[in-house]
Amino acid sequence: MDTFINFLDRYFMPVAGRLAEQRHLKSIRDGIVATMPLLLIGSFFLIIAFPPVPALEALIKPYVNDLLKIVNATFGIIAMVASFTIAYSLAGTYRIDPVASGVLSLSTFMLSIPLTQDGNIPLNWMGSQGLFVAMILAIFTVEVQRKFIEKNLIIRMPEGVPPSVGRAFAALIPGAVIITSIWIIHMILIKTVHLTIPEAINKLIAVPLMKLGSTLPAVILAILAIQFLWSVGIHGAALVGGILGPIWLTFTQENAAAKIAGEKILPHIVTQQFFDIFIYIGGSGTTLALALLLLFATKSEQLKAVGKAAIGPGIFNINEPITFGMPIVMNPVMIIPFILAPIAAALITYFAMALNLVARPYALIPWTTPVLISGFLTTGDWKAIILQIINFAVAGAIYYPFLKLWDNKKYEEEQQLKKEEEEVAQTKA
Repeated sequence: MDTFINFLDRYFMPVAGRLAEQRHLKSIRDGIVATMPLLLIGSFFLIIAFPPVPALEALIKPYVNDLLKIVNATFGIIAMVASFTIAYSLAGTYRIDPVASGVLSLSTFMLSIPLTQDGNIPLNWMGSQGLFVAMILAIFTVEVQRKFIEKNLIIRMPEGVPPSVGRAFAALIPGAVIITSIWIIHMILIKTVHLTIPEAINKLIAVPLMKLGSTLPAVILAILAIQFLWSVGIHGAALVGGILGPIWLTFTQENAAAKIAGEKILPHIVTQQFFDIFIYIGGSGTTLALALLLLFATKSEQLKAVGKAAIGPGIFNINEPITFGMPIVMNPVMIIPFILAPIAAALITYFAMALNLVARPYALIPWTTPVLISGFLTTGDWKAIILQIINFAVAGAIYYPFLKLWDNKKYEEEQQLKKEEEEVAQTKA
């Protein structure tokens, strides 16, 4: 195991660290995070529109359409918002005007959207269906703008001109080229393959990625990547979420749309909530059960202290006190259950939902929502509470034998230290 840890430290950690800071992935992650307030607000009103308590349904029914207006105004525009926020974030890493980049990206996104026969903008492309389009066009916009600035192919205003006016004129030439390029690409695709830009991107990139991302092997690989990264001290959820998060959020919105349409069985098992609410109970590694074991099933004073520090944050799915305080990072004993526990929870959850024993998530709720409450709110199904309890118990059973090994080791070290301190005290006496 020590050889394996050394291998991770020498070869895996540097690569993972560079990948975590890769500017395009980081910008996509930050841009998607910027849409979270809208998604959380929309989910709140979606839960109200379709309350998980049957007795409230009749009371809410007359107001459902009005409530869904808020859902459409939040869930329904995440791609449009992301086209701005992703470009804004990426432009900031290049130290070019982020507002101009965001505006140009939003313009190219709107230009690419196919209109209806009546000349209206279809709302479906504004939401999750257009998310991959927004990501690609945002990166395209900023990279073209960056090249023009590097080549000094911009209009520079004389000194004394207000900075806001200077930035506006600096974006004029690259903006014209970007928008014209998107228009030309749009016309070529329409004339040759009879596809619009969003349709082509979805057909070539988004649909294959989403089909792959919804499979059980993809879930296991994602968890392995997250846990391996955490094992060497890198925020695995942030890195993997930056790549797969848009797919999981798309599945969330499609489940929400299916719920609004009255479908009994929602289309997707794998969503953002699948991971946040059912797998990572207590944080990455499913560590809430471990926090309780540290508190009540250890002899080591150090580990008990970690348990006391970890139990409060763990209830809200924050587990840095355990991962770095126990520690789990670079710990050859605890890395094994740290990987196995969430995989077990994923398998249990996936099959429970695939067999329709538990309803599938449709509402996006904060990942800090405590266990049991979270499962019920995101699915509207009381059986989700039982599923979370089962995952919690299985994680505890996986952690227990490894924790006892680590506890015995730490306890022996503490006893030896006490013995040495007593000997020193006796010598001084």
